Amino acid sequence: MNRRKFIAGTGLAVILLAIGFAAFSFLQENWGADQTPGRLETVLARWFLSRAHPADEGAPNQHPPTPANLEQGRLLYELHCAFCHGLDGMGAGEQGIQFYPPVPSLARPELPLTDAQMHSIVQRGIRYTAMPSYSRVLTEEETWKTLLWVRNLQSQTPE
Repeated sequence: MNRRKFIAGTGLAVILLAIGFAAFSFLQENWGADQTPGRLETVLARWFLSRAHPADEGAPNQHPPTPANLEQGRLLYELHCAFCHGLDGMGAGEQGIQFYPPVPSLARPELPLTDAQMHSIVQRGIRYTAMPSYSRVLTEEETWKTLLWVRNLQSQTPE
């Protein structure tokens, strides 16, 4: 009988903690798509992102940044990525569409990602965000060439 009471008490405590966290989050956090996330959400999102690594996270881009590969990458980027991330890779900015979570800058990323991590994000997408999976749109080779262009955007100095 004591074991049942312990399990019931533990379950009730977990439920109360979840309700308390939800209430705190709802009252303290920013829920608008046109504003930046609050501190709690930012900390939790970074924690989850830091633990989400593809199995081949160290695989380098096998395509050299030749003029032809960069041009193909630029065309693919402009066709599939620029609508959300902007031609310069800085995100939609103040004038663009407001997504939640906000579209990250590819030219000045907050979190450094390897080529393989970016490849995984492009191919798999990110659930519960505006980032779709491009696995049915871009081939592996096209994804790698698009990432060549993203790296080129990162290497350019701000104007």
